[in-house]
Amino acid sequence: MQPETISAQCKALAHPVRVRIIELLACQAECRGADVFGELPLAQSTISQHLRILKDAGLIRSRAAGTSMVYCLDPDALDALGEALTGIAENAAASGSNEGGVCR
Repeated sequence: MQPETISAQCKALAHPVRVRIIELLACQAECRGADVFGELPLAQSTISQHLRILKDAGLIRSRAAGTSMVYCLDPDALDALGEALTGIAENAAASGSNEGGVCR
């Protein structure tokens, strides 16, 4: 995974509301926008902006269903991000970078 992609996805997850949206979507295969709006104490326009940021980062997908939108996680994107972050953590552990608190 490219560093730019990792950065964009981490930035998208850097807001508690967007993490909560990911958690909501993780509990079901699909979720209508109205269901997401009903779970969060924010204006619909604010939630829509958060959904757009997650979608632009490639973490969620959406499709039209009648007059509403249905959202779901992109499990491949989440798996790739998890693997990339795990690889970074494993490299740090293997290099001993946690010892002494100073990068060499």
